[in-house]
Amino acid sequence: MERMAEAKKPKEVVITLNGVQFVVPPGTKVKDAAAAAGVEIPPLKVDPEKCKGCQMCTKACETGAISGEKKEPHSIDQSLCIRCGECLAKCKLGSIVPA
Repeated sequence: MERMAEAKKPKEVVITLNGVQFVVPPGTKVKDAAAAAGVEIPPLKVDPEKCKGCQMCTKACETGAISGEKKEPHSIDQSLCIRCGECLAKCKLGSIVPA
């Protein structure tokens, strides 16, 4: 009997900003979850010591504000960043931090 591949279920993401922790449920925009928790997303930057250049944040950024070569630390163009926070949810290394 063939075993059907189980679809990966999206998981909630827990984000901590300025000492406040909030949960982003699957299918919810980070900015909406932050607003519901009373958290304003500050300007963000990439910590080059933590960034490994996986490019997950660049794929999540809807404005193209994040750039960088694969396997190299990335950077955020503040003039393009709309502070939506989607990069926070995608970065598994915690390299996206308040500027």
